Amino acid sequence: MCAKDKRNLTLVPDYKLWLERDGEYIFGPGAYAILKAVHDEGTITKGAKKLQMSYRYAWGVIKKIEKKLGVILVETFKGGTEGGGGARVSENGLKLMELYSSVNSAFNDVLEATDHLDL
Repeated sequence: MCAKDKRNLTLVPDYKLWLERDGEYIFGPGAYAILKAVHDEGTITKGAKKLQMSYRYAWGVIKKIEKKLGVILVETFKGGTEGGGGARVSENGLKLMELYSSVNSAFNDVLEATDHLDL
């Protein structure tokens, strides 16, 4: 390569984190965002809306993970005579979110402390 070449040749480390079981994808950033939105908003509908996705898609992601793990991640409940139903992330869902979040934070800390490479 010639010294005149002005292309950006800066290399920075990056990653994409997901959780697997027996080599099979189980949980990643999208699923984490869905559970967090449900936890924050108190319903799957509002959580999905916050993420600009359909209720059906968000619920499908949750159910797929629940089936793979054999545990309930989100508990739903019906409202009274005036509606008001909702959803809450189960204890297992909260544990999964915490694991993902803590590993993700650790990776981010490493990246922040890592220099880039200019070629």
